Amino acid sequence: MRVPTISIYKQATYQLGRLTSNLNEANETVSTNLKISSASDDPTGMKQVLTINSDLATLDQYQVNVDQAQNVLTTAETSLDAMADQLAEMKLLCSSLANASASFQERSDAAESMLVSLDSLLDLANTNAYGGYVFGGDDNQTTPFTYDDDDNPTSVIYNGSSDSVNISISENTTISLGCCGSDLFYEDQIIVDTTNNQIVFSEDAGKGVDNILNIEATITSGTYSKDELADVVAQTLNKASEEYGYGVVYEVEYDADANTFSIGTDGSDTTTTTTFKNIETETARIANFESTSQDFNDVEIRVINDSALTEYTPDDGSEPITLTYTADDTWKISNDPGYGLNAEIGAGGDTIELDVNDDGEIDLVIDLNETPEVDTSFSFDVTQTYENTSILTDLGFASQIITLSPVTSHAPVAGEVTVDDENNAIDFTETTEDGETSVQLTAIIPTDTYTDSESYAEAVEEALEAASAENGNRVNYSVEYDEDSKKFTISEDLDTGRRLESFELLFASGTHVDSSANFNLGFGDLDVSSAPVEGQEATWSIWDTVFDLKEALETDDVDGIERAMTRLENHYESLTSSISTVGYVYNSTTIAETTITDSDLTLTTQRSTVRDADTVEAIMLLKSSQTVYEAALSSTSSVMGLSLVDYM
Repeated sequence: MRVPTISIYKQATYQLGRLTSNLNEANETVSTNLKISSASDDPTGMKQVLTINSDLATLDQYQVNVDQAQNVLTTAETSLDAMADQLAEMKLLCSSLANASASFQERSDAAESMLVSLDSLLDLANTNAYGGYVFGGDDNQTTPFTYDDDDNPTSVIYNGSSDSVNISISENTTISLGCCGSDLFYEDQIIVDTTNNQIVFSEDAGKGVDNILNIEATITSGTYSKDELADVVAQTLNKASEEYGYGVVYEVEYDADANTFSIGTDGSDTTTTTTFKNIETETARIANFESTSQDFNDVEIRVINDSALTEYTPDDGSEPITLTYTADDTWKISNDPGYGLNAEIGAGGDTIELDVNDDGEIDLVIDLNETPEVDTSFSFDVTQTYENTSILTDLGFASQIITLSPVTSHAPVAGEVTVDDENNAIDFTETTEDGETSVQLTAIIPTDTYTDSESYAEAVEEALEAASAENGNRVNYSVEYDEDSKKFTISEDLDTGRRLESFELLFASGTHVDSSANFNLGFGDLDVSSAPVEGQEATWSIWDTVFDLKEALETDDVDGIERAMTRLENHYESLTSSISTVGYVYNSTTIAETTITDSDLTLTTQRSTVRDADTVEAIMLLKSSQTVYEAALSSTSSVMGLSLVDYM
């Protein structure tokens, strides 16, 4: 049987097309070195490739995140290190300027440089990296630190976020960069030492001037958090009151939300008024050190016993005490203001020790730190001054006097009391121990004529309790009248348990002012509160310290300089600790970077195994396809050359 020519042609064309396709595939494999270029090549393999590509893209993003984190952390470390160096320099400056040999002019000049130092610190705190502010928290597009007044700054305002920037470095790992300015430059701990460990207060139980007790308490030195400081201050007050006072129980609280301290009592003592003082204790200092013929650049003057320095040269108009060095290793003393110093003392070398009260103990040491030349003289004044080592300023109490008064009549009242609609109301609010403040309550005193103050006090107490019961608090009050002082005292009755943090009598702002009982009770037309006294916001920041140091330098306040020196040390330690933390976080990014590199290599290898062609095998396949294709072309050419005669 003969095969039709058309059938041969179709078969040959089909085979040539298939061989051409095979040749093209082999050629593409060699040129791209890929055995899978599309899903049609290998659907299962292509799915694996796409998954691996997605994982590699994720790793690329993690690497970008790591690069960003490392950039920010490196910049942060550099800035913090520069700030720490600057604080160390300022601390050294404080050390020299707190020395008695420093002059008022030197301190004044240093005060002018403080704004320059502030500008430098502020610039470092506003460092920018990777398109955002390093210390602004997760709000890194806003300048984090600005002055309250650019022309005359008195404080620095933080405009950033309190939340740190978090960056993902793997599927299950997110790191916090920890570069939040509200944490780095605002202290949560404070050092208490001899510069700020005093609490001076008086307790007045209304028993006359001779019975007002003045108490001075010392806080144990240490480093305290704000909650810990509140506790230790309360313990110190209570111990001192128990030993030297009326046994008042004080309560000192720290409110983290408001960042404020408050001082109050537990309410058990309803008669004692306590007055806290940012006390300035009288002391003596050495000032106005001056050398006539030899410059002493590193003089140290240490007052060992300031109580012995009782004669003050500027006050009585006398000349400054003058010492002149002689050839036989002695110092001649002139212009003694009244101590009875010897005319000559032996003091070879550069250190002079003076016993000004002749009790055998050294009271004053002058270390010139340089060998004096013969006939060299120096002079100094003994000045009367006051030292302030109170903890109150660190608690946010800037005023000189803080008073805790029981809710007691402002003026004495006595005699028969007639109550009617014009004087029968007491508006008040109650704040419970959990901080909830009631709406205004109104105690209505029954209309009657009370022939004595004790019966009137009882009626007021019952009216307050009735109004409290209506509000649901059911507070038991105690209203007492003192015959000696002729005054009423209102308090919560703690014998039946405590329910309130405080209460407030609204004699000025209540709705029943026109019918108030305030004058019958001896109060004026002002609101009266039993609440603790609350201080200003306690911000222990680098900026506060520098501003306080500037003020201390301007006012020649040596105590303020020493206090700032302690706080600068605290800031320095915090910054160096933060630098270590930044380094620790940076190390975690390098570990993550290694993991990313390893994972990238593993995935790339897996993808190559699935997708990439074997070069040798691909070339051999290409050559084979070419040979087959060429043979097919030759055969087809021969077959397609037959004529009809060949089949006859």
